[in-house]
Amino acid sequence: MIDVRNLTFTFGRKQPIFESFSWRVGAGESWAVIGASGCGKTTLLYLLAGLLRPASGSVRIAGSAVERPRPGTGLILQDHGLLPWAPVWKNAILGLTIRQFYGPDGLHAPAGETIDREEAKRRVEYWLERLGIAHLASSYPSQLSGGQRQRTAIARTLALKPDLLLMDEPFSALDAPTREDLQELSHELRREAGSGGDLTTVVVTHNIEEAAFLGEKILVLGHPPNRTPRILDNPGAGAAGYRGSEAYQTRVEQVRSAIGEVHEATL
Repeated sequence: MIDVRNLTFTFGRKQPIFESFSWRVGAGESWAVIGASGCGKTTLLYLLAGLLRPASGSVRIAGSAVERPRPGTGLILQDHGLLPWAPVWKNAILGLTIRQFYGPDGLHAPAGETIDREEAKRRVEYWLERLGIAHLASSYPSQLSGGQRQRTAIARTLALKPDLLLMDEPFSALDAPTREDLQELSHELRREAGSGGDLTTVVVTHNIEEAAFLGEKILVLGHPPNRTPRILDNPGAGAAGYRGSEAYQTRVEQVRSAIGEVHEATL
């Protein structure tokens, strides 16, 4: 699904954040990306999203080079990205409205995908209901809690039926109970949204416990420049009762240790 080859990226004349960095993600996999502040987590996500371009090397998704944002990629940001003057319903249908305007041009919407008004309405209604915010369809972002705003952003993204879902610190601004609730929900939604398990997810987080819960595989980044990926397998992620298991606590400690090792190795 994702093939990063010999990637080098730097901001201006500063030290490269990535240097000859290669990394692969298979279709349907769930990844968490973690590391100390300034290690390049969000930069990597923006490179995958097509919002940044590498200085050299390549980023390929589904076999095609990423040279601009692709219609099959969904991006959920920490600040939700909601229009403050639009109610929940209009925010949730925004992506589909844009696709209807441009048509299936392969740039703003997948080539060959035609969505009429009824289909757009059906998709949004489904996800608002599934996310438990259908009763808030007429409410504005200022009237919502942080969790409700994030659920609106998730509904907007999943209504587009992405094959790749990128999330940048999506739950960090939420209180602990709401954060854990949305972490649990994200696993459920991934299984539902991915027909046949083909939804690939990459979530950036600074929270060790969150990484150990969300990512079936965990990419640990160190102090730049990042050259070799450090990857931890975490097959229990998302399983019922995993958060309270001994295996989860062990994985948390392994992630914590790996962050320290990678950071020291790159200094």
